[in-house]
Amino acid sequence: MTSAASASPAGDAAVLRLADLPMADSRSAACAILRDAGPVARDSNGWYMITSAEAAEFALRHPDLFSSRQAFDRIGSPLPLVPIAFDPPEHTRYRRILQPFFSRAGIASWLPVVHGLAGELIDDLAGRGECDLVADLAVPLPAQVFLSLFGLPPGDRERLITWKDALHAAAAAMEDGDDTSPPEEAVRIGAEFYEYITHHISRRKQADTAAGLLGRLLADTSEQRLSEEEILGLSFLFVLAGLSTVTSALSTAFAILAAQPRMREEITADPAAIPRAVEELLRVDGPVVFVLRVATRDVELGGHVIPAGSHVGISLLAADRDPAKHHDPDAIDFRRQEPHLAFGVGPHRCLGSHLARMEMRVVVEEWHRRIPHYELAPGVSPRVAWPAAHIGVPSLPLVFPASGR
Repeated sequence: MTSAASASPAGDAAVLRLADLPMADSRSAACAILRDAGPVARDSNGWYMITSAEAAEFALRHPDLFSSRQAFDRIGSPLPLVPIAFDPPEHTRYRRILQPFFSRAGIASWLPVVHGLAGELIDDLAGRGECDLVADLAVPLPAQVFLSLFGLPPGDRERLITWKDALHAAAAAMEDGDDTSPPEEAVRIGAEFYEYITHHISRRKQADTAAGLLGRLLADTSEQRLSEEEILGLSFLFVLAGLSTVTSALSTAFAILAAQPRMREEITADPAAIPRAVEELLRVDGPVVFVLRVATRDVELGGHVIPAGSHVGISLLAADRDPAKHHDPDAIDFRRQEPHLAFGVGPHRCLGSHLARMEMRVVVEEWHRRIPHYELAPGVSPRVAWPAAHIGVPSLPLVFPASGR
């Protein structure tokens, strides 16, 4: 079997073959390989990989040296993916406009809505005695939250999930290989989503209502307001990144909990521990392995010079398992209260991080209130999809008492 890492010339960064990392079966083993390669490594395609917590935090806090915009320019999106595909000062303007909606205080009003949506989905599962946690809960919930947040028809959930899958296929096609043209079917379905959002923007303008995020953004009359094109780009970004991130995080979190009775009992007995548990599950098995950047000039980092123009992958997952930052980093300890990088840090910290955290906390709480005793279905051994933009378990069959208790 070919090793995921190979020796490199003296003084050069180690070379990694990312596709060969044992990520599917063991993030611990994969992160050990990344750590052993040093704080800065190379992949077989010439990208630089940043793997230590210290180096990752530095890169994330310095968009002047590691550009998000240049990384997204490579994809060639026809819409401005607000705000992630921009660097300061443009990025600063977007964050200033959007922060009131996505701050802790801004999303607090959505807490009862998310509780209601999660409770309804879980109530439908509790009497069955079995479910696929991903298909039955982790996929539909973020889609339903998106529709509610943006003030869109709740009955459009299945259409939204179809559009999300198509947009991911298009993005993957543009990122892989030499052919940067997305599949025709993905383009067609992506165009449907574009028309859908455009239609609802037009309806909001005609109705002159501030319902939902779309309506509130359109009602903004300040000089700094978002244009319709920018609102479209924000909508596309949420579907491309926001929905799958929460789905992936829920899938890996429940894969861990389903295999660990002690952890389930801990949060069932003490629901106040759920916020800490969610943070620890995000740290140890967060959905984002790498965030992509481009070096704007020669940068010395971790004992290596990253040349200007180089593509850079900052490994959030490896950084969050760095023993220099976290004691016994592969161990899961719900008593831990340590900051992590699952949602990034610095100017480009995930805009929807507070919303994602809330969704995860609510799901864990509502699930364990109704179904405290559950386990993996016989013969199930969860594996994440790899390589992938977001690592998650594609399917997670669970069994539990039909009453939920």
